[in-house]
Formats: sequence, structure tokens, C-alpha cells
Amino acid sequence: MKALFSATAVFIALSLSSSALAQVPSFPKDEPYAKARKALLKKGWKPVHAPEAGFVCQKGDPRCEGRPETVSCAGTGNANCVFRWKRKDVVIDVNTVGETKPVVTDVACHSGCR
Repeated sequence: MKALFSATAVFIALSLSSSALAQVPSFPKDEPYAKARKALLKKGWKPVHAPEAGFVCQKGDPRCEGRPETVSCAGTGNANCVFRWKRKDVVIDVNTVGETKPVVTDVACHSGCR
């Protein structure tokens, strides 16, 4: 009886974590952010304008143009940026690298994941 209960608990835990993971989209290695952005929009994700962002886009900054979801970008080095998206109660951060043609390096849950 204990073994059956433990196996059931493990199955439920794995099911919950896989459903939370399913909420966070994934992209192929080095996916151009422009392509990932189009895919997010097509799948119902909405750009989030983060008023608390610690980064202010300067006019003409190619990392920000047409991207209201920009949360932050590094001023030097690899030009790492974070872009925030929301679908229903789930908020994700898409991390990129590259100044003129950013590519996705990681997608992480910001909030709302189970």
C-alpha cells in the first residue's frame, strides 16, 4: 500500500512540474529573437511593458526599437537583454545576447508558474 501511495505521489508531482514547464516556451539554440518574438505573438503571448525596468531605451537603440517588452539590456560586453512576456497568469523572461541580431539564450518563468 505504501509503495502504491509513493508511486502515485511521484506521478502527480511529475505531472504538475511538466505542466508548469509546458507553460514556458522553448526555442532552438541561437534562435533569432525576431523569429522567437513572432512565434510568441502567434501563440498568444503579449509583450509586457515593465514600468519598474531599470533600463531606459535610448532613441535609435536597435535592441529596443519595436520591442515594448524590453526590461533591461547590458550597456557593454555581449549586449545581454531581457524581454518580458505574459499569457494568462504566466509571465516569462526571454534572455538574449547580441546587439544587432540578438539570439535567445534562455527562457525563464518570472511569475505565475505552478
